[in-house]
Amino acid sequence: MNQGRIWCVVNPTVGLPLFIGGVAVTSLVVHASVMTHTTWVSDFWQGGKAKMAAADTTIAPVASNVTKTGDGYVITVKVTPDDSIGGSKLAAK
Repeated sequence: MNQGRIWCVVNPTVGLPLFIGGVAVTSLVVHASVMTHTTWVSDFWQGGKAKMAAADTTIAPVASNVTKTGDGYVITVKVTPDDSIGGSKLAAK
């Protein structure tokens, strides 16, 4: 412990409760700030219904081959030969 000499200046029966009390006060302040400065906490405590994101808006642009059918989605995968990725250099390794 690189700060072990602190107990030569401050008695542990005083320092430890102050340290633990400081951690507790900091925790309470942070939690109170979150509860008073967010808009969703009051809805959560009141049992508000969770908002669901629309499935059409959450599809990544990379997965452009995804189509919605009924209750699910169909993803088609196209296999490309190794030569088309990096040419013959990749295939030679």
